[in-house]
Amino acid sequence: MLKSIRLEKYGYLVFLLPASLPWLSAVIGTTTGLWSVAVILTPFTFFVLIPIVDILIGKRTANPSTDAEQRIENERFYRNLTLLCLPLYMAVVSFGLWVLATAPMSLIEMIIWTVSIGLIGGVLAINPAHELIHKSSRLERVAGGLLLSLVCYGSFKIEHIRGHHVHVATPYDGSSARLGESVYRFVLRSLWANPWRAFQIEQDSFRRRARVWRVWRSELAGWAALSLLWALACAIGVTHYMDIPAWLGLGYFLGQSLVAISLLEIINYIEHYGLERRLQTDVSGGVRYERVSLRHSWNSSFLFTNLMLFELQRHSDHHAYSGRRYPLLRHFNESPQLPAGYPTMVVLAALPPLWRRVMDRRVEAYRAT
Repeated sequence: MLKSIRLEKYGYLVFLLPASLPWLSAVIGTTTGLWSVAVILTPFTFFVLIPIVDILIGKRTANPSTDAEQRIENERFYRNLTLLCLPLYMAVVSFGLWVLATAPMSLIEMIIWTVSIGLIGGVLAINPAHELIHKSSRLERVAGGLLLSLVCYGSFKIEHIRGHHVHVATPYDGSSARLGESVYRFVLRSLWANPWRAFQIEQDSFRRRARVWRVWRSELAGWAALSLLWALACAIGVTHYMDIPAWLGLGYFLGQSLVAISLLEIINYIEHYGLERRLQTDVSGGVRYERVSLRHSWNSSFLFTNLMLFELQRHSDHHAYSGRRYPLLRHFNESPQLPAGYPTMVVLAALPPLWRRVMDRRVEAYRAT
C-alpha cells in the first residue's frame, strides 16, 4: 500500500514529459537535419503516443483515504510541482524562440514548431495555472497569473473563477458547450466572449465597491500589460541578439499563445459538452438553477493523463469542490464518464460527426437520469 502511494506521488513527475519535448525535437533536428520530422514530435506524442499509453495503462478509480487527505494537503511536494511549471515554461518559450531563430527551418516547419510550443503551453502553462488560481495562497495565485500571461490569457484568471464556476452548465456560461455545437464554433465563440466577460466581471466588481474602473487599478489590464512585455521581449530579443526580423519573434509569441488558448477552450468543450443544470423553484417561489454538483462536468479517470495533467480530468469533483488540491480530487461513478482521456477526446472533437455519434447519446442518457 505504501509503495502504491509513493508510486502515485512521484508519478506526477510525468508532467515533465511535455517540457522535455522541445529539447528532444531539437536533438533530432540538429543531429539528423530532418527538421520536418523534429517539429512534429510534440503533436505526434500528444495525440498518438499518449492516447495509446493511456489505454494500455487504463483507469484508476481509487480515491485518497480520509487519513491521507490531511497529510497530502499539507505536503509541499504537490504545491511545488505546480509552482515549478512557471520557470519551466519560461525556459520552454525562450528555448523555442532560440530554435526558431537559429535552425534551418522552412516557413511551414516554423509554423508547426510554433504550434508545438503552444500545445506544450496548454499543458505546462494553462493547466497548472488553472490549479494555482484556485488556491488561497497569494504566491500560488500570482504564479498562476504569471503562467497565464505567458500565453496572453490573463483574463482566464478572472472569468474562470467568477464566471465559469458560478454559471457552469447554464446558458450564461461561455465555457459550457451546447448539445450539438461543434468544437470549431465553440472555440471561436469562446475566444471572443470569455475575455469580454472577464472585463464585464471586473467592471461589476468595481461598481459593487463604489469605485470607478481605471486601467491602473485593473488586474485584467495588468496581466495584459505583462503579456505585452513578453511579446516585446521576444520581438526585440530576436532582432538584437540574433539579427532577424522582429516580426518573427512577435509572431512566435502570439502564435504559441493562440494555440495554447485554443487547446484550453477545446478542453472546456470536452469537460461540459451538453450538460445542464436544472431549473428549480426555491422557497420564495422564484426560479433558479440547481447548485453545481458532480453531475455537471464530464469525468475521466485514466491514470497516465491524470498524472500528467495534475488530475484535471477528475473535473466533476473539481467543480463540486473547487478548492481541493489536485491529488485529493476523487472519482465518482455517478458523474458522467468520458470514454477516454483528454488527448483522445481532443482528436475526437476535431471530427464533429464522429464526436456527436459518440457523445450525443451519452448526453441524452445522462439527462434522462
